[in-house]
Amino acid sequence: MQESLNKLLPEIYSHMEKEAPREGCGLIVQKNDKIKFISVENKSEDENSFYIDPKEYVRHSIISKILYVVHSHYNQDCRPSEHDKNASKVLGIPYLIVSLPERGEYIYDPR
Repeated sequence: MQESLNKLLPEIYSHMEKEAPREGCGLIVQKNDKIKFISVENKSEDENSFYIDPKEYVRHSIISKILYVVHSHYNQDCRPSEHDKNASKVLGIPYLIVSLPERGEYIYDPR
């Protein structure tokens, strides 16, 4: 899995850099044995948080297996906030958090 994540990092960082300084977000999904990153629009009005439209999340969960929720932290480290940890626990899905501009990664797995 780590090798698949490493291959997706350039695409993830590209999307997150386009969104900066707002938090960018997306999903890493598996469909038909292929793992890919899907960029998702951040619906949050606050640039220091993210919100994925629940309908979009459900749509992707129906057609694929969601492996990670991905989002960025801008001008802060990539460790999860308490909100990140709680949301990840509720969903039962790991969070991959990337930091910009220094490019760090952190995986928080609630399981």
